[in-house]
Amino acid sequence: MNERPNLLLIATDHWPGDLLAFAGHPDIRTPTLDELSRCGTFFSRAYSECPVCIPARRSMMTGTAPRTHGDRVYRDTLRMPELPTLAGSFRNAGYQTFAVGKLHVYPQRNRIGFDEVLLAEEGRRQFGVVDDYEMFLADNGQPGRQFAHGMSNNQYVVRPWHLEERLHVTNWVTDQMCRALRRRDPTRPGFFYLSHPHPHPPLVPLPYYLELYKKDRPTPPPCAEWARSPEQLPPALRVRRNLLASDHPGAAEEAREAFYALCTQIDHQLRVVIGTLREEGILDNTVILFTSDHGDML
Repeated sequence: MNERPNLLLIATDHWPGDLLAFAGHPDIRTPTLDELSRCGTFFSRAYSECPVCIPARRSMMTGTAPRTHGDRVYRDTLRMPELPTLAGSFRNAGYQTFAVGKLHVYPQRNRIGFDEVLLAEEGRRQFGVVDDYEMFLADNGQPGRQFAHGMSNNQYVVRPWHLEERLHVTNWVTDQMCRALRRRDPTRPGFFYLSHPHPHPPLVPLPYYLELYKKDRPTPPPCAEWARSPEQLPPALRVRRNLLASDHPGAAEEAREAFYALCTQIDHQLRVVIGTLREEGILDNTVILFTSDHGDML
């Protein structure tokens, strides 16, 4: 029996550190993460190396700052640097390494040290890759239907998920991680990377989770006096507000509800992963870490 602990690193995209009930947020429902926080260590002052998706993930996977790994502005065709990676370091130490979900590297099929990767890359077909999630949808009779909901992956327009619940990307990456845990080599420790694409847009949660927050609208976030007039904002912040793509007075509230719904959906799916660890008899010998590439101030 292997004595070295397994490591399960769970990452999300855009999830801010204060958006947890355990952290005192008045509205979010995160029972699984709250329980992990109570049983473990909660880092209340953790900061992203760079608050942009690709640079943040390059920092996470190489342990270096943007000055070293070469990107601080989202260069989506910049190749991964010739640096040791987290996955490669574990692999070289004798660990089996598996990733499922969003890597956000280029080329997309660069495994950056993982033995195996199942990709969910939010439909970035312009780079010539059909990811594994798209193949899954095709195998289930829904080829090319990932974005048939019509929502953008960089805007804050909202609608419920349009396909079966089991076909949602959050559920798919969860299922694939559970399969990997069941298929692991029991004689070697494992480094498992579960990378959820959400709550990053598109804001398309399952209807059940959206209804949770529509019943009791979330509390608006703090807003300083200088930021209350959109016309007076600095240009860069006006661009961010324009991502709502709507002048409807309730658009921001709807986006917040859908964002929270995606977070709670992820939280509930983590219970399936933890349950699989328990069923496999390795929960007590697995270090579980939860983080995000960066946060969204909403």
